[in-house]
Amino acid sequence: MSAALLAVLTLVTPGPDSRIGLASLPSNDTPPAIHNTPLRTGGEAMPAPRKRVFVLGIRFQERGGAQGIALQQVVEDSPADRAGFTAGMVITEIEGKSTAGRSGEDCTRLVQEAGATVSLKYYDPLTFKLRTRTVAKDWIIPPTN
Repeated sequence: MSAALLAVLTLVTPGPDSRIGLASLPSNDTPPAIHNTPLRTGGEAMPAPRKRVFVLGIRFQERGGAQGIALQQVVEDSPADRAGFTAGMVITEIEGKSTAGRSGEDCTRLVQEAGATVSLKYYDPLTFKLRTRTVAKDWIIPPTN
């Protein structure tokens, strides 16, 4: 064996006092772990699937005034939209309970606790008269905003 080859083998081959750890490969007996996660493209995370919710499809403003609480948003093609409700309408009662001075969260809770149908008393935006309408909740996919 040449002296150069002997020097290379001495450098690569670990001796008894060497600090080089031996690597082991996985055995063929155990299959590799497979994760059921969706592939990502372009480095961005996959959005979570949106679930349907049983709602009217309305969002209240943060706080109600002396007359009631205004609708901040009405989801397109939701039960509230089909019943003619629009953003800006003032709701004065939910299931017979006044909304004057209540928070939007409190009014949302009243709607959630109402059951499958919700009685809403509101000011008609065309005539400014109080009207009452009962709206049935439905399953919708909520908007992302």
